[in-house]
Amino acid sequence: MSQTQSPSQATRGPSARAAIASFLSAIPGEATRSLRRTYLQEYAAHLATLNNCSEAALTRADLLEPAHATAWLDAAALGETRRRTGLRGPRTPASANSMAARTTTLNTFSAHHGHPLTLTVPKPEFAPRLTPEEAHRTLRLLTAHQPEGILTATWERTTALIALAVTTGHGLAHLQPMTLDDLQLDRPLARARTNRTWHPLDTITRQALTRWTDTHHALTAGHLKTLHGGNVHQLWVTTAPGRPRHGRDAPPAGLPAARRTLEAAHRRLTTLALGTPLLLEQFCPADPDHAA
Repeated sequence: MSQTQSPSQATRGPSARAAIASFLSAIPGEATRSLRRTYLQEYAAHLATLNNCSEAALTRADLLEPAHATAWLDAAALGETRRRTGLRGPRTPASANSMAARTTTLNTFSAHHGHPLTLTVPKPEFAPRLTPEEAHRTLRLLTAHQPEGILTATWERTTALIALAVTTGHGLAHLQPMTLDDLQLDRPLARARTNRTWHPLDTITRQALTRWTDTHHALTAGHLKTLHGGNVHQLWVTTAPGRPRHGRDAPPAGLPAARRTLEAAHRRLTTLALGTPLLLEQFCPADPDHAA
């Protein structure tokens, strides 16, 4: 028996953490791997709370138990696992799209470990896209006017993200993993690389990205830097200190920004500036492959 395993773990198989790590290592795409990791971590945290134990005590068998999977999906659908306040409060029900992603995560995880759950995946919902003319007009409005109630650096980051969505036709799955190497703003024809493809940039997008990369430098290497050690190479970084958790100090600004951070900032900007929250995918073409 391993010294790190309890008797029950030794008889029930690998730990939940090891099972998750094994599954994630088999996923080639960083965007998909990050999404699967987020939901499996949420699942494990929910199960540990439900069983009044630590996540380290969970086993692979716990995660593959159909009753546990159903309990998590039910709780998530009701907003009980939500870590950020939704549009209708802290218990805002989960969207059909996020429930589809959770269910697909469980199906692929269980199949990877030889015990497929074959749960029914909810039909995703696609928000109505803006027309190309509406998307460009809205982008010009958002990049030119910073609304009250949003940090300048957050506004700059969010408008740069929207500009890339309009220009490339890609959503967060492809935009969030970008690095500084994916931008070439000093060329006669500036361009950005998403999903291994280079896209030419129009003037508005180039200006929005130049403004954001200047702020990025200030946060990660310049006068606003609070981190110690090497510079952050990811394109999207946090613009303000985080919240202290589990007795740890609040993380400083300038760290790689998670997908949920970018989503929340986008929702806040569009709500403040337009009076209604728009999804980033609504700025993309109607082709769902592009908006992934």
